Amino acid sequence: MIVNTKFFDDIEIDEKEIIYFKDGIPGFEEYKRYVILNIDDKCNLKCLQSVDERDVCLIVINPFEYFLDFEIELSDEEILNLEIENESDVIVYSVLTIRDDKITANLLAPIIINVLKMKGKQIILTNRNYSIRQEIKCL
Repeated sequence: MIVNTKFFDDIEIDEKEIIYFKDGIPGFEEYKRYVILNIDDKCNLKCLQSVDERDVCLIVINPFEYFLDFEIELSDEEILNLEIENESDVIVYSVLTIRDDKITANLLAPIIINVLKMKGKQIILTNRNYSIRQEIKCL
């Protein structure tokens, strides 16, 4: 399948790589299908690219690689909706905001993906110790 992307023009993907977001992503509820694309190995930056809309592309990181004390706890409902059976089936991403003077990660609303079932959801954490604008530095 050919997908027109924001940063990589047209790319071919296997349909098995498509992650389905039943409710979409807040702000982009009408778009349900996404794919993860690698941007930069050094910082482990990735794109969460909409399959259906080229301009809907979120830059994401694995927050555990940047914030060693980062923790999340999913509700029973979230686990059920994502069909999670094992913790090892889950990948977590945080959305980045890139400005001229700094890069911040949204730790308060991580994106959870069941990589076996290819289902995703952005959740809102109740832990107020996390920020939607936590500054990060690429090493």
